Amino acid sequence: MSCTVRKELFSKQYYQNLIVTKDSSIKLKKPPSARSELWSNFSQVYHSDIAQDYIVCHECHIVLKWTSETGTNVMKNHNCGNKFTSKKSTPSRQRTISSYLPPSQEDYSTIKERIVESCAEFCALDNKAFETVAGDGFISLAKQLMNAGALIGTGFSVNELLPHPTTVSRNVTRTYNKLKQQLILFCGNVQHFTITCDFWTESLTGLHYGGISLHFVDVGFNLQMFILACKLYDLPNQKAYNIRDFVNIVVEEFGLKINEDIFIVSDNEPKMVAAFRDGVIRIGCSAHYINKVIQHAFELEEPCCSGVQALFSLVRDIITYVRQIHKQSSLSICVQNYCKVRFSSVYIMLNTFVMVYNELPSILNTTQRQNYLKINYVELEQLTRYLKYFHDVIEKLSCERTPAIHLVVSYKQFLLNKSNEHDDDCLHLVQLKRYISKHLNDYWIIHDIHYIAMLLHPNLKSYQLIPDKKTCYYINEITN
Repeated sequence: MSCTVRKELFSKQYYQNLIVTKDSSIKLKKPPSARSELWSNFSQVYHSDIAQDYIVCHECHIVLKWTSETGTNVMKNHNCGNKFTSKKSTPSRQRTISSYLPPSQEDYSTIKERIVESCAEFCALDNKAFETVAGDGFISLAKQLMNAGALIGTGFSVNELLPHPTTVSRNVTRTYNKLKQQLILFCGNVQHFTITCDFWTESLTGLHYGGISLHFVDVGFNLQMFILACKLYDLPNQKAYNIRDFVNIVVEEFGLKINEDIFIVSDNEPKMVAAFRDGVIRIGCSAHYINKVIQHAFELEEPCCSGVQALFSLVRDIITYVRQIHKQSSLSICVQNYCKVRFSSVYIMLNTFVMVYNELPSILNTTQRQNYLKINYVELEQLTRYLKYFHDVIEKLSCERTPAIHLVVSYKQFLLNKSNEHDDDCLHLVQLKRYISKHLNDYWIIHDIHYIAMLLHPNLKSYQLIPDKKTCYYINEITN
């Protein structure tokens, strides 16, 4: 035979005769891209070392038409006289009563240990964050695999169950549309809800984005949260009326309507205040209020905050240097630099610095070591401890599992109490506390709904934090 035989030159019967006669020009090999375990029972036909669009069953030696586009369907549908596994050896898919019982403590420990090892290998081999295994999507996938194993047993290959990446990408839009329709039907029964919206610009591309989420309490008094949109902002500009139109369009896609009884939570930028001034109840984000007060204290030119700003600059310069010279591996933890768009960023930076304070001299150059010696550690520690209160409050008010509106009044008073001066406070911390205490009172706006929510909570029925002239008004509102 010539070595220039082209693919598809001969018929299926021709190759069948060559295989039966064991012709020397025929070779049987696995395709380089073969992944399925079905290939353990099949091989591709090579004629004069040229791959043909035919495969051969190892058991019955029948030639079958096959192409890479058809995948493994022809193998699955092949009814071979000699089955690959006998019926007697086929594991039963009928679950026994004992399979519904929890495993013994010894078996459970062994299974748990294997899963932990597999998760560690998954993160290492696929370069995934450790937090991936705690994600809702990963947990949902694990449940589906457990259900599949319970139904079909272990006789099937995992590769047969897991889809190809291309298949996954092709199903993203279909899955999104399916879930969106389910959410639209679900929203048809929602009468009282709150909308949270935010807008931002990606610094590298200059693209503007808008995010909108839906929040409501279901009949079981559980807080439900759904992201309605996180997409490009495609309107001409971010003027108030365009922002309002953007939000209205997204909300109406889900059969919801914004009116005077609906709350919208947003940041406190002037354009957001103007966009939701009429026809809706706008509530400023409490976490945003707190973060802005802290940000202004450390970024704006405030004479009363110059001391803590100088300390902040020294720490920031040292951390920037450490990150630039790639010496983080020499430290016990990773130091975090300041980022103005991240909540509690000042505290996070200072806290990581305090944790590695004694490790830093060995990796600093002469200039940075001089800056290091300028830092008053007692003052740094006091400042970090004080800012932790604000970090903790932001975390609690940002909770996504339970409502937090009833905590706003009490947490504001808590931070004001923590801003009182103490005899052992450093001078710069005292000045910072005075600044923050004043601006928390002036900048952080408390609405009527905050007081009403506090009064309705069984553990917070206190009139001490309510303005004297408003007490009767709030009681009447609750009664009515």
